[in-house]
Amino acid sequence: MMTPDEERFLAEFENCTLAAAHWSHRAHVYMAWLQLRRAPLETALIRIRAGIRRYNSEVLDRSLQYHDTVTVAYTRLIAAAMMDGESFETFCGRNPGLLSKCPILADYYSAECLASENARAGFVEPDRKPLP
Repeated sequence: MMTPDEERFLAEFENCTLAAAHWSHRAHVYMAWLQLRRAPLETALIRIRAGIRRYNSEVLDRSLQYHDTVTVAYTRLIAAAMMDGESFETFCGRNPGLLSKCPILADYYSAECLASENARAGFVEPDRKPLP
């Protein structure tokens, strides 16, 4: 069950009323964490992908900046790290690498792989080590 603040954040994101100034990397992780709390990975991933694309297009006018491999990889890493019943703050305290945009993905992907148009347009499996 989500708290009222969690429900409000997710509703603002989904309705594209979340202020652009609040759409940070941490907010991306928070949104994915919330989606994963309310649905299995595959369902959450559909919502996360569609939601980020919609938000970027409607609020930020940055539809071309969406990166599918980064989205899927982070979602899988977040899902693998989640523990039942913990708060987002506890989750963040246990997983500081997930709040750092690039370093954790460097364990799995080379810079060349992530920079490719294929990785931006659709999910590409890691070229360094498998994701959980």
